[in-house]
Amino acid sequence: MSTTRLRRSQCLAVLVTASAVLLAGCGGGDGGSGRSPDAVVTVNPDTAATTIPVPERRFFNDSSPWNKRIDTARVDPQSNRMIELAHERVGVVELPGSGNPTITRNMVDEGLYINTTRWTVPVVAGGRPTSLVCRQLVCGDGADTTVLNIPDDVDPDPRYDGWYTVFDTSASVAYDLWRARREDDDTISYNYMRKWDLNGPGFSDLYREGARGSGLPLFAGLIRPGELESGEIQHALAISLPGPAAGVFVQPASSTDGTGRSGSIPEGARIRLKRDVILPAPVDPRTGRKIKLTKQQQRLADAIVACLRTYGAIVVDRAAVPTLYAQRDVTDGLIQGNELQGLRLDDFEVMPLGQKHRYPPETDDITVDPSASPTASPSSSPDAGEAQ
Repeated sequence: MSTTRLRRSQCLAVLVTASAVLLAGCGGGDGGSGRSPDAVVTVNPDTAATTIPVPERRFFNDSSPWNKRIDTARVDPQSNRMIELAHERVGVVELPGSGNPTITRNMVDEGLYINTTRWTVPVVAGGRPTSLVCRQLVCGDGADTTVLNIPDDVDPDPRYDGWYTVFDTSASVAYDLWRARREDDDTISYNYMRKWDLNGPGFSDLYREGARGSGLPLFAGLIRPGELESGEIQHALAISLPGPAAGVFVQPASSTDGTGRSGSIPEGARIRLKRDVILPAPVDPRTGRKIKLTKQQQRLADAIVACLRTYGAIVVDRAAVPTLYAQRDVTDGLIQGNELQGLRLDDFEVMPLGQKHRYPPETDDITVDPSASPTASPSSSPDAGEAQ
C-alpha cells in the first residue's frame, strides 16, 4: 500500500529458533488449544540464545475493543449506505500517452479473502539478540538502534510493506515494524517502529500513527493457528475494505489512509456478519465453479464465521477485495484463503460509529450520534496495506 506523511499500511503463534517449540496464541483466558499457558525456557545450542515463548492468552485488557462482544449490539442507521459505498475502490492511474493522472473508480463485489502469505504479518519471539536499525529520522518508538531477540528463519518481506511484529516476552510488549528488511550484516532495518503494551487497550491516542494506515497494531485481529485448531476465536478480527472513507476515522483507529467516499465506512469502524447469513460454498472466480471444502476447511471456516457474528471485524486498512488476515508462515497449512469467498460485503452490517475524527486534523471533529459505540470511545484510551 502506498503511504503519505508517514501513514502506515498495514493471538499469536510464536515462531522460535530451531530447537524451540511453536506455540500458537489464541483468544480467551488460558487459551483454547489445550496447550499449557506457562512459558517454557528453551536454549538454542547454536547461539546460546534463551527463548521464552509467549503464553497462550488473549491480548490487551478486558475493556479493549478487540475483546468486546458485539453480537447483541444495534446497527448504525446508515449501515446500508456505508456498506454500499465501501464497495467502491478508488485509484489513480496515468493513462498511456496522456501524462496526466486519472482517478479511477471500480465497484468491487469479490468475496471475502483471507491473506495467509502475502500482505499479512509474521509474528516472532525469541531467538538471538539482533540489532534493529532505523533508516530514517522519524522512527516512531524506535531509537537509532534497538536490540531484540529475533529468530534467524523468519524475515520481513519488503514486497509487502515489510510488516513485522517482534514480541519481547520479558516485558509483555510487542514491536510493530514498517518497511522492515533483513540486511546482509543480519541486522533488521526499518522505517518506523511502534511499541504496544500487550496488557493495554490495543489502540492509540488520536492522530498517533502506527505501522499501518489506521494506526492499529499489525498483530491485532490476526487469525492464529492455535485458535483455528481449537475451533474458537474470542476476539475481533482485522479487516480491510476496497473503499474505506477518505479523511475521516473513528476510534479505535488513530489515523487513516482511506481513499473512498466520505460517507463510506471509516477505518476503525466495526462490522458484523448478519445473523441470518449462511456461509455459501466459495466459487472459483476463474471458472465460476463451486469449490468443495475439505472437512478441516469447513470446520475452520465455521469458527471464523462464528467469530464474525460474535466479535465482528474492525476496519484496519484498505485492500483490493474485502480481506481478513491470518498469521504469516504458520496458518497457510491450515487454510487456503478462499474458505469464506462465498461471503460478500453486503452480508455485513456496521455497528454505531460514535464520533468521527477528521484526518489530517486541520479541522474540527465531526459530531455524529453520540450514542455508545461498540467500537471504542475517545475517552476509553488511557492516554486520552495494501492487502491483495
